[in-house]
Amino acid sequence: MASPGVPPPPPGNRDDDTATLLAGDFQKSRATRVATRMGAAQLHAPGPDAPVLRLNPGSVVPGTRYRIVRWLGEGGMGVVYEAEHLDIERRAAFKILRFDLSREPRMAQVFRDEARAASKLGSPHIVDIYDFGELPDGRLYFCMELLEGKDLVPASEDDTLEPGELIAIMRQVCKGLSVAHKAGVVHRDIKPENIILVERDGRPGFVKIVDFGISAMLAAGQQSEGGIAGTPHYMAPEQITGAPFDGRLDIYAVGITAYELLVGRPPFDSDDLETLLRMHLTEPPPRPSEMRPDRPIPKPLEDVIMRCLAKSPEDRYRDMADLEAALCEAQIAAGLHTSWDDLQLPELDDPERRERLLREMPSPLAGFETRRRKWVWPAVAALSLLLSMGLGAYVVTRGPTDEERAQVASLAERAKQAAALADWVLPTSSPEAPTALQTIMELERVEGAAEDVADEEAASLRKQFAKTLFQNGQRLWEIPGARGLARDYYVWGLLFDDSDKEAYARAGISPGQLADLRERFAKGEFTEAELALSKIAAAAVEDDAERKAALEAEIAQMADEPIFGTATQALLADAAKAARIRVPRRRRDDAADTTADTPEQAGAGTGGVDAAETGAAEDAEAQKKRRMSRRDVDALLGKGKRDPKRAAELASQGMAALRAGRRKEAEQLFHQAVAYDRRNGTALMGLSDVYFDFGQTTKAIQFAERAVRASPRNRTYRLKLGDAYYKALRYRDALEQYEKAKSLGSSRASERIAKVRAKLGE
Repeated sequence: MASPGVPPPPPGNRDDDTATLLAGDFQKSRATRVATRMGAAQLHAPGPDAPVLRLNPGSVVPGTRYRIVRWLGEGGMGVVYEAEHLDIERRAAFKILRFDLSREPRMAQVFRDEARAASKLGSPHIVDIYDFGELPDGRLYFCMELLEGKDLVPASEDDTLEPGELIAIMRQVCKGLSVAHKAGVVHRDIKPENIILVERDGRPGFVKIVDFGISAMLAAGQQSEGGIAGTPHYMAPEQITGAPFDGRLDIYAVGITAYELLVGRPPFDSDDLETLLRMHLTEPPPRPSEMRPDRPIPKPLEDVIMRCLAKSPEDRYRDMADLEAALCEAQIAAGLHTSWDDLQLPELDDPERRERLLREMPSPLAGFETRRRKWVWPAVAALSLLLSMGLGAYVVTRGPTDEERAQVASLAERAKQAAALADWVLPTSSPEAPTALQTIMELERVEGAAEDVADEEAASLRKQFAKTLFQNGQRLWEIPGARGLARDYYVWGLLFDDSDKEAYARAGISPGQLADLRERFAKGEFTEAELALSKIAAAAVEDDAERKAALEAEIAQMADEPIFGTATQALLADAAKAARIRVPRRRRDDAADTTADTPEQAGAGTGGVDAAETGAAEDAEAQKKRRMSRRDVDALLGKGKRDPKRAAELASQGMAALRAGRRKEAEQLFHQAVAYDRRNGTALMGLSDVYFDFGQTTKAIQFAERAVRASPRNRTYRLKLGDAYYKALRYRDALEQYEKAKSLGSSRASERIAKVRAKLGE
């Protein structure tokens, strides 16, 4: 006979051992049960000689900007530390996955894909992921929002939730998962451990969902063995069988979780995995009221949970909005009030259904005590009096809801995350990454009741980020040759806070120039040179050796791509030298390989490039060299004889002048070369580069076309003419030149072909 207070086991065909197991308190034996932990069979264990990185409090995690503060805990998936970002002093949870999980085939790529997707979801009910990557010993890690709260795992079977409290929590879970599903991310391991309740703005019970992507990673790692990944007690039938799935898989797990929180234990239980999985596939779950006849469980809520547990996804709710609406309808039918009745209603395709919810859902004020209502009627009377006296409109304002506050907090965290990745005003980490400046501007556009809170948060972040950037500028200002990079940091800091007079003086930028730069960066209009410069600037102040090496590798890769002209290459090389970065020389298809730069590509408006440009100004000696002989004047006037040798000499001098940034001198030398030999490809393509630098696109294309006509089998000229067409938005013409270059053996044409085909939608 069961002990007092312990419910009888649910009906079904189970052996004696299982019946004995079910007679005990499920929650008190939870930690020892295999089926309550995520399964990951046949994982590779590390060898005895495998290097394992030791992390102690105070140590910096290699390859990151985080310092370990303290150990938080260890579980089946890995170890968790509290960490602090070195620059912005933000605390975070640093979760390192087990060695065997990290080393499974395909896991690392799936891990990155899932982490990247989860980090961009942006729901206040999903834990923010700040960073992710791989440690030197091969283990994978997440760096995420540090949560001060507790999960939903009950202490015992008697530690159940009241129906109203359960609905409030599950509605928030639905909101978080709805955002994830719309982004194509399915959690695959919803369970009480992965739902955390935190306090938000002094209000308890705010839901955060954690551990996105872990189950997907495990599933990828076990494909070759044909295994499954997930926590058996919460796995949907399609997850067990390996059938195609969508967000309705999470609906099943939400139903299991809600069932357990309502009655104290999940509907199916066995410590024999095969038996438990077979129950999910074939056995009907007992109704919650059958499991706990001693508890008053509203039938409408019970019906919602049972529909979530349908074996076929088609028989469950259509999506999370549909499920949340059903929870609201159950609350209405049961006459319940919750502490989260001010949550926004779900977006529904059925306007009548949503209108009915708007009309029938309890008012957030309905749960107030009578004594707290006493001020309401005098206030209403006063309002009526004011209106009747014609004193104008009297507006009653409300404070921001928790949902609105959560939106502000989410944007603030996104801005901090961007700053942590050095995405201050330029997307250094990834071309698609939102910058800290863009996110703060988004925060400043928040309207309504949360507007003041958002503006206050934005102002605080602007001061904080500007301070860090000015400090970086000060640090570089003292290094010989690095003042160009220092000016960039001062300019970037001024984009956040333009009140610092010393920063203005050192940046050497006018208010008008700063305004133009702010407008362009806010729109996401970045040049290739600026993006390259941002990586160089980030590497210049990076203290972590491994992170610095990673940035140097990215810079070297960019240097190997033919996207910059010779002038900009020289300017970026100067910046790299100031940052003490060794950048290998770019490979070339032939000795005459140069690429045109527009003024924007050369980095107009940034301190480092401007300073380098100024340093390349012509001196008196250069002016003297530019004086033409009578012979050269005659050649330009058409009075000279054709002289290919002299043309080659002048073209070579022009290339040297162009590399040094002396464009006017280069232009004259190239024209002299063409006067002696109208088919000198080096001079013709050099003139194309020069005119792109001057912003004269039509003339630049004309000279590039002449260079190709002069040397039709020169694959580099074909590439460069294609680049010229591409910059002029002549994508079809660009594609033709790229394909011709590829046929001539260019190793760099394929990437360009793919890029232009994407523009053409092919």
